Amino acid sequence: MNIHRRYKLPVTPPHRFAIGQHVRLRSGGGAAMKSTATFEILARLPPLGGSFQYRIRDAEEKHERMATEDSLEAIDIWSSGDRDSLRALVDVHS
Repeated sequence: MNIHRRYKLPVTPPHRFAIGQHVRLRSGGGAAMKSTATFEILARLPPLGGSFQYRIRDAEEKHERMATEDSLEAIDIWSSGDRDSLRALVDVHS
């Protein structure tokens, strides 16, 4: 009897956000916050319940926060109006 055939390890889905990626916090209802505060992903952490956790930090704050994946949203540089960041991204990958 092959134990590996009988018992398969659960497949863990990948984290949605990468280290260094910039995100925003969502409000409690799931809608985006009105705040312009952006946070950088500092570390990926194990799940809490069914949602991965991240260590995040705003450049203007001295402390770090913990946030679950479902409380974060990626910042869309196409609609943010931040053309300099977009140009830098394109230049790096050209």
